[in-house]
Amino acid sequence: MAHPRPESGPTGPATGPGIDGPALARALIGGWTALREQTDALNAINVFPVPDGDTGTNMSLTMRAAVDEIERGGDATLADVTRAAAHGTLMGAKGNSGVILSQIVGAFDGAAEDGTIDARALAGALDRGRTAAYRVVSNPREGTILTAITAAAEAAAARAADGATIDATLAAAVDAAHDAVRRTPELLPLLKEAGVVDAGAQGLYLMLDGMLRALRGQAPATYAERLGAIDAQWLAATTRAHTDGERSGFCTEFIIHGDALDAGAVRERFGAMGNSLLVVGGGEFVRVHLHTHEPEAAFTAGRGLGTLSDEKAEDMEAQFRRLAGQQPAAPRRTGMAVVAVGAGAGIEALLRSIGAAEVVHGGQTMNPSAGDIRAAIEATGTAEVIVLPDNKNVIMAARQAAAGLPVRIHVVPSRSIPQGVAALVAMNAEAPFEENVTAMEQAIATVRTGEVTFAARPSHIHGLEITQGQPIGLVDGDLVVAEHAVADAVRACIRRMVAGRAAPLVTLYAGEAVSREDARELADSIREELHVDVEVVDGGQPHYPYLIGVE
Repeated sequence: MAHPRPESGPTGPATGPGIDGPALARALIGGWTALREQTDALNAINVFPVPDGDTGTNMSLTMRAAVDEIERGGDATLADVTRAAAHGTLMGAKGNSGVILSQIVGAFDGAAEDGTIDARALAGALDRGRTAAYRVVSNPREGTILTAITAAAEAAAARAADGATIDATLAAAVDAAHDAVRRTPELLPLLKEAGVVDAGAQGLYLMLDGMLRALRGQAPATYAERLGAIDAQWLAATTRAHTDGERSGFCTEFIIHGDALDAGAVRERFGAMGNSLLVVGGGEFVRVHLHTHEPEAAFTAGRGLGTLSDEKAEDMEAQFRRLAGQQPAAPRRTGMAVVAVGAGAGIEALLRSIGAAEVVHGGQTMNPSAGDIRAAIEATGTAEVIVLPDNKNVIMAARQAAAGLPVRIHVVPSRSIPQGVAALVAMNAEAPFEENVTAMEQAIATVRTGEVTFAARPSHIHGLEITQGQPIGLVDGDLVVAEHAVADAVRACIRRMVAGRAAPLVTLYAGEAVSREDARELADSIREELHVDVEVVDGGQPHYPYLIGVE
């Protein structure tokens, strides 16, 4: 369970009587950083409302959407920042926890009229966030993120009423949220049975603490708390219930775009189609989150109200199995599993969602060790394992990791994320091991890979005069273009990659520094120019603004 939160250390620069636009932007980026760094820890304890192991990913991606929107605005007023954060989190919300978080962040919009947020305005925003969060949850439960935002709002209100500074007011909210996290197992029996604190509540505490540290000019904290570990017996029992159909279905999300949309009417429309229903927004767009056995019926109903975007349906049983595979257990030594290597929250989530039992964090510039890969192989507990290195510099380590283990292992030599994705798509869990190896190796042979990054130093290569920091493009590992803009480098790579291919499919994996809007605009321009199908994946990978796959 959670221990007292890490000490903040010296207060650092005073926050003054209020927070202006740039300061709030800095605080929200600090909150996102804290969530991003603790994504895996939050995923590992996620059991409510279903143990799908994605709360950390969802909260981090939701806050990243806010940061992307803020950074597009540059130097901005407080009103600009709050509007950007509200719009970014609403449009980018992922999962239950992300939708609830979007309501809390959105409550800062309009928090103050004089260009700054003081202690009372902060307390007011947290209170409105609490109200909004409870309103969107169809069956509110204590012992969750709702309990944490309530504690934070009440503590902030008390300190602000006493005339405290905004620093002291936010610090009180952080401490109260942390105390609420420690209480969650007593309020929600499911957590106590599983042996963990609530992941959503812990995520909110992390975000608030990250905001406070950023305002104080402090470095992000290193959290070494005991959050618990999911109890093996509880997980086994819950797995049986889940397999029997009690908790199966699809986590279904989409945005409806229309005119004068009413969230209440939308909520009524979908209320009988499943559970864990969340509906937020209104007017021109509404975001819907629903757990249902019939996602296509939900999509059809949504189209009856307007046009849809951001459609997603994830198999919760597959997510549940993945989480079960992450828990310590005696090796099963039966069946087959895939271990893949990847970096970036979106890429790692994608690899898991299409069949990777274990994902080893790493890739270009941060190659995992043979020991890291070996640990992931052992964690699968299966008798047969296929390893996807997804990087030419990881293939040797993957082969070394396989040596001497008492399981059947084959390294499919995928040299990039697009190749690894193609291999996973080609996998058939019901087919024999040898057939899967053959199918996956054939799949990677059909994929061309492009990478766009920045030159580390001036150079002259293949007739190209390259300056330090210039956008460059590689195709299948060879440097082929140097351009003045990232988008131009992407287009130049794709022109080479699609040449001679009939009806190629292009996939753009947008990196952590690329906004969703920029990626979509680039994809639209490529479709128009080259008349090819283009898909966009929010990869979140570092160092490379774009990875490109062509099949």
